[in-house]
Amino acid sequence: MVSLRGMYKQNGVFSNLLLLLGTAVFFAVMAIAVWKVFFGANPTEINSVRWLQFAQAVGIFIVPPLVLAYLWSDKPVGYLCLDKRPGLGSVFFVVLSMVLVIPFVNLLGEWNQQLRLPSAFAAIEAQMKASEAEIALLTMKLLDVHSLEGLFGNVFLMAFIPAFGEELFFRGALQRILENKKHAIFAIWLTAFIFSAIHFQFYGFIPRLLMGAFFGYLLVWSGNLWLPVLAHFTNNAVAIVFYYLKNNGFHVFDIDTLGTGNTLWIGYVSGLLTLIMIFLFRAKCRTTDF
Repeated sequence: MVSLRGMYKQNGVFSNLLLLLGTAVFFAVMAIAVWKVFFGANPTEINSVRWLQFAQAVGIFIVPPLVLAYLWSDKPVGYLCLDKRPGLGSVFFVVLSMVLVIPFVNLLGEWNQQLRLPSAFAAIEAQMKASEAEIALLTMKLLDVHSLEGLFGNVFLMAFIPAFGEELFFRGALQRILENKKHAIFAIWLTAFIFSAIHFQFYGFIPRLLMGAFFGYLLVWSGNLWLPVLAHFTNNAVAIVFYYLKNNGFHVFDIDTLGTGNTLWIGYVSGLLTLIMIFLFRAKCRTTDF
């Protein structure tokens, strides 16, 4: 019996990109079909929307890289950089960095929101703002839970699944296709650009672009996809936990405005401390398995 493992390992970049895109589209259609058949296909019902998010995340971001890595390499787990367990030092760095960077990300987001398109594109700008307002409203509805079961459900659906799926697709597959020893930086930034653009949120484009680039550098420096997955997860999970506390009567500061307005100085300090930590981590990766 002929094994399919590694049968396309001689494919070129363009062929692999087409395979990745085509497979993602195929499984996205399958995911929507499953949602419609089994979960009601009601975009106004929150539980139905949750199932749609889960089906799309698995179909678009998780299944295609796993299937294609098997076809692209004799060692698919190694190809996706999932074969190494991160050290405690790197885990501590990633979690601390993602917490420290929150005020700086808020500051970047505030700057991004001040960008305006030329007057000729006023209609497009109004449409983008309306679309982002709808997404924000839906996100708030998804975050509005009042039990530990709801909290853990949101952490799984809105933190773990997107973190694992999107990093598997963008860094594990797309960046690896584009990357070689001479073009690693190009691959990191092009992947980060696509990663940010695919969210269709212009007024959060810059912070998401830089976050995506950071995830990409984590993979290149460490050779371990679990680190960008952990970074992505931490970023999402912190916000989910804070919103849960806020929605359930706990007196917590507004995490979305920290680093802006009266706390602007915290945003600048946050950016400086994050840069220092990144340089230290890069240096450590060069000398040891951190």
